[in-house]
Amino acid sequence: MRTFRVLIVDDSIVMRNMIAKLFDQDPQFTVVGFAVNGANALDKIVELQPDLVTLDIEMPEMDGLTALNQIMTFHPVPVIMLSSYTEEGSNAAMKALEYGAMDFFQKETLFQKTRNALTEEEFLLRCKTAMRKKLFLRNETNMLGKEQSVKSHIEMLTFLLKMEEDLLQFQDELHQKIRQQNGLLKKFRKEQDEFIYTTWQGSLFDRLGIKEAQAIGKDIHTIFPKYMADHMLQYYEWAWSMGEVVDFETEWHGYYFLTVLRPIKTNGLIREIISLTVDITESRSMEERIRYLVHHDPLTGLPNRQVLTKWIEDAIVQKERFAVVFVNLDQFKLANESLGHDVGDRILQVIARRLKNSYLTQNLHVFRVGSDEFIGLVKHKSRDELDVYTQNIVQSINQPIRIREHEIYISPSIGISQFPEDDQDPETLVRFADIAMDYAKELGGNQVQYFSPHIYAKIERRMTLEKHLRKALEKNEFILMYQPQVNVIENKIVGFESLIRWDSPQLGRVSPLEFIPIAEDTGLIYPIGKWVIEEACAQNKHWQRLGLPKVSMAVNLSSKQFYDRSLCEQISNILQDTGLEPQYLELEITESMTMDVQVALATLNSFKNMGLQIAMDDFGTGYSSLSYLKEFPIHHLKIDQSFVKDISVNPTHAAIVNTIITLARNLKINVIAEGVENEEDLRLLQDFHCDTVQGYLFGRPVEADQVPEIFARFGKA
Repeated sequence: MRTFRVLIVDDSIVMRNMIAKLFDQDPQFTVVGFAVNGANALDKIVELQPDLVTLDIEMPEMDGLTALNQIMTFHPVPVIMLSSYTEEGSNAAMKALEYGAMDFFQKETLFQKTRNALTEEEFLLRCKTAMRKKLFLRNETNMLGKEQSVKSHIEMLTFLLKMEEDLLQFQDELHQKIRQQNGLLKKFRKEQDEFIYTTWQGSLFDRLGIKEAQAIGKDIHTIFPKYMADHMLQYYEWAWSMGEVVDFETEWHGYYFLTVLRPIKTNGLIREIISLTVDITESRSMEERIRYLVHHDPLTGLPNRQVLTKWIEDAIVQKERFAVVFVNLDQFKLANESLGHDVGDRILQVIARRLKNSYLTQNLHVFRVGSDEFIGLVKHKSRDELDVYTQNIVQSINQPIRIREHEIYISPSIGISQFPEDDQDPETLVRFADIAMDYAKELGGNQVQYFSPHIYAKIERRMTLEKHLRKALEKNEFILMYQPQVNVIENKIVGFESLIRWDSPQLGRVSPLEFIPIAEDTGLIYPIGKWVIEEACAQNKHWQRLGLPKVSMAVNLSSKQFYDRSLCEQISNILQDTGLEPQYLELEITESMTMDVQVALATLNSFKNMGLQIAMDDFGTGYSSLSYLKEFPIHHLKIDQSFVKDISVNPTHAAIVNTIITLARNLKINVIAEGVENEEDLRLLQDFHCDTVQGYLFGRPVEADQVPEIFARFGKA
């Protein structure tokens, strides 16, 4: 039974896994890979050579229709289009079929809340129909190897040489062609069971010390080493006895040669054999290089996915216990976009070397399987041994990478599946490790997660959130809440932090801890982030017009926003449209955004030059270097609430908080303590000379219409 190889292209990890799970129901389909956008799909098609592609229409970077057009132009393969928001009869759907898509399916029909087996069966049947139709896809160009071309060419030459005695007028031309090929023309006949050379023309073997005068009248064993003569002799015997054209290869002193033998008959009897030999060392070296590139990543030198699959299959046959360790680099895409692809390539080379050296044992094999994805296959005896290996990986990758003037911090999200516990199929083991890795990334990254069945529930929840999140902004389902920041010495409000909330009619209130990571993964963070800045600035200006005190409004930036080159222009336009003065807008960044100090410093100075306030949020939980902290134009340092909470009963946290406050005061940076919830913690913070706090003790986040009451409670002074 023919098995069809499927490539799944979708920007949603949830949807990719749902589609893969659907194909798993039919043994005629094998999912060989995934792509996250159109550009990635084009690379994967070249790499994996799938028989069928499922392609999402709505994707960042390169959408499905653009990708489909490129696929049909350069890499024709049957494509099934999938979409969440495009109706089957819409212009986009018709355009997809016009471009060459075999079929179109709506995701909401395929993945209903209650599973519909008939719909799933119809989808798989239509995929098979697409495979049978295939239309007339453009044939890919087949590049004939240089070696085959040479073989054909010299076979033609030997044929012409056969006619040499009757076509003497062509002799000069023939020998000229032989010289052009750097060839060696030999003629020999069989005398008393020995093959004796009668003609030896050409300088091919001069460099090996064999010239015409030494070869004429000699037999094969006199001229060539025994191992080589024995190898050649079998072909000589075959050509002489069978009367057929024979070709063979030999290797001598590091050179590779191709020889073609053509028997010459007179009255039906073979009287001699014409032999033409050419040097194919260059083409053979190229062939070996191509064979290497087929199985290895050219950038890092690591084996690729093809070798990975073979390794897993062999390990399963041998019934060896092993783990698939899927490693994704959390901040790589950000570094690659902000620092350039040359630096990105250097980062990947460093990480590859660290992975190979993180566990020096023959029981570890490392493969590169994606742009920023690696897989380690580890033979292990226990979970404890596996834990040691993964911790070595985390510690190794967490070390700063210094490239040129950049100091770059990368962290890994790691997912693990195990044989035989989790599954016994190679593709499934890799997919399970991939799912566990995505779960680790969803939880914040820089951690290890083992695959377990309960992760599927998380995936279904994420899929539902993503589906509704895409339409939440246009349906006005987001609101901002505002939490006061209080100067406890003067007992007055000095600012508010704006906090986004999502009130979904279908899902209820959704925590930003759930939907913000999804927004970042899908690119929705850009329009959502812009809306937050617009809403916060407009609201602050509205309060000022009501006569309330002028205080700063803090807005949290995501890492993608921070590295968006259009952000400064965007903020400038918003301030102009709302009329808010720049000193009353404070941008909150996290330590991890400053992993590349030079880029972060340039961006922060741009904010400063605009007159904006800057706060570093969640200080103490990230990677910022203290040596660079003094260089950043920071106005406020916000101590993470995980340190502040219960410091009155936790001496370790109290010491950390006191150290941060002292450091900030020495750098002349104001400190805001987050998460203050009781009087005991507040008194200790005041003893540490922390005057500005934020937390439930002074007020929970409230909607905009309740803010005037908070001002009234603290007074307007």
